[in-house]
Order: sequence, then C-alpha cells, then structure tokens
Amino acid sequence: MLRPLWARRAFLLAASAGFLWTQHPDPGALAVLAAFVLSGFGAAHLVRGARGRLGAALYIVALTAAFIILKRYEFLRLIPGDTLIAHALDLVGLSFIFFRQIHYVVDVSQGAIAKLDPFAYLVYQLNPFSLLAGPIQRYQTFAENWAALTPLTENASAVRRAYFRILVGVFKVAVVAEIILYSFHNAPEMHSALVFAWRFYLFPAYVYFNFAGYCDIVIAAARLFGIALPENFDRPYLARNMIEYWNRWHRSLTFWIRDYVFTPLYMAIARSAPALAPHLVFACYFVALFLAGIWHGATWNFVIFGLLNAIGVSGAKIWENVIIARAGRKGLRAYLESKPILWLARIATFHFVCVTMVFLRPESTQDLLEILGALRALAMGS
Repeated sequence: MLRPLWARRAFLLAASAGFLWTQHPDPGALAVLAAFVLSGFGAAHLVRGARGRLGAALYIVALTAAFIILKRYEFLRLIPGDTLIAHALDLVGLSFIFFRQIHYVVDVSQGAIAKLDPFAYLVYQLNPFSLLAGPIQRYQTFAENWAALTPLTENASAVRRAYFRILVGVFKVAVVAEIILYSFHNAPEMHSALVFAWRFYLFPAYVYFNFAGYCDIVIAAARLFGIALPENFDRPYLARNMIEYWNRWHRSLTFWIRDYVFTPLYMAIARSAPALAPHLVFACYFVALFLAGIWHGATWNFVIFGLLNAIGVSGAKIWENVIIARAGRKGLRAYLESKPILWLARIATFHFVCVTMVFLRPESTQDLLEILGALRALAMGS
C-alpha cells in the first residue's frame, strides 16, 4: 500500500527500530549496541583512500577486542580480577552484526562499496529479518534491494510460494524441532551409553530443523518486502566430506569466512612462501574453523567444536591428495563417481558431524567435563 519508495524505506526503518527495541528494552544495552554499529559507518568514512586498508585493519582489531569483551569470552577469566566479564549486557544478534560490520568496512576500504548511505547501512545491520541469526547478507546485494525495495505483489504464484515457505518453516521450528527437543530432554529409561547415543543423533536433527526452519521463515518474509537474503542450507547431512558439508551448512557463514579469513590468509602465504603454500593450507583451515567455532559461543567447548571441524576438513583434503598421488586425477574421478563409496562417505561424514555437535551443547566448562566423561564411559563400554 505504500507507493512512494521513501515511505517503504521509512516503514522498514521504523520496523527495524521497533523490533530492535523489543530485543533490547534496556536503554544501556541499546546505547552500547548503537555505538558498536555506528562505529562501523564512521570507520567506513575514515578508511576510504590510499591508507584505507591499514585503517580498516586497525579498526577490525579494535572492533574484535570490543566484541570479545561484550561476548564475555571464557578465556577473559584468565585475566586477574574478572573485570572484563563483570558486565551483564546481553546484546542480541551481536555475532551477525560483527561479521556484517567487518565485511562493510573491508569492502569500503577496497573500493567494492562506493556510496555510503547511513539509512541503508542502519537497516542493513538491524533489519529484523537477519538481526537475530542471519543469514549473513552482503551489503552490495542489500543496496540493490534498498534502491527499489519492491514488495513481492505482482506475481501471485511467487507470493503463494513465499507464504508456503513461511508455513513450512513454522512447521519445522514449532512442531518438528520441538518434538525432537522434547525427546532429547526426556530420553527413555535405558543404559547410560544408549541414552547418550539417543541424544547423539537427536541434537543434530534439532539444530537442523530449528535453524533451517528459521531461515525458511526469514528468507521468505524478507522476499515479500523486496529483500533477497541468501540461502543458508543445501541438504548438509548428505555431504560426502567435511569440505562439502561446510559448503552446504550455514553457507552464508562459510562463504564469509572463506572470503574474509581463509582466502586472504592463504594468498598471503602463497605470495610470501609459494613452495610451502600446499602444506600451510592446512594451517589456514585450522584458523578459519577455529574462528567459526569461537564465533558460535564464548566457552571452551566451542574451541573444541572448531578444532574438530578443522580436523575433519583437513582430513578430507589429505584423503583427496592421497587418492590423487596413488591413482591420479582419473582415479579420483572414479572414486567420486562410485555410488557405494558416496553413501559410505555420507554416513561417515554425518557421524563425524554428530561428534562435533556434541560440543555445541554445553553452556559451561562443567557441562563440557560431563560430556567428556560420558564419551569416556561410552568408549570403555560402561
């Protein structure tokens, strides 16, 4: 019903502000979040020009330090006095805002974003469709949407598909995921090892249906408003190895880490030590997946989660290199075309993913110790 573009923009900006207020009713928390977000737009103005990349690097270091403190990372307790984790702020969506902000400042410094629009930037960072849990949209795509902000009204079939996807998403989140979560917390009476196995499979199912359903809802709803959020899942539990898994699971996060962490790090190594690059690529995997792990949460279990995924990704690359060394590219093609091998690889990869997700569950170091104890008991058959 809002015909003028300025009216649609004003409505979306007001809706973003209202939704943000429902998530941060504490004025202090809202002020801190506003300072965090606005610093990105201010930094973007400063990093344009010949020295932009150095300025962007310095800003990202400062922003990361602020992020670590605001998220109250567990390792801060190693600093005497606990002064850095004494605050009680809970800033919803900070992790996704953090990554979008780095992307924005880096791309401005590299000339990939030319026009700095404060209103577009604020809605990009705070729009309710991606504030809570992504997907991580690139600013360039959002700017194209913002230029027209055309609601999905002309194509009746497309409108029906969008509403149907919202319905499917609600069913995944509110029915399937809730049933799985109830089963997870109410395991039947059985041997402790069997209880662990029961929960071992249920939690990955819950994470998938809850998160994929959420993405169905926000992607379709944003599309109705004329905003094209990226797809986040592509049948991840059918991946044949951990490299493919991360290209199917939380894809907007994977591609962000690839573009802003893995590729720049690997290119720097390739330029300075080209002979060592094929070997040091594994260090790049560990850095990238370690960051993916600790981005998910502030306790030590997320470190283990990231390192396990790095081991899985590195193992997949090493196995590919072994096949090429022994059978050549032709042998690799034959290996990849084998259906029995494909399904064995999928089953093995799925179980490895389930192992890594064990370390997404705990909320404290004590919970982590209990899980390690359960794993040890299961391995010993007790």
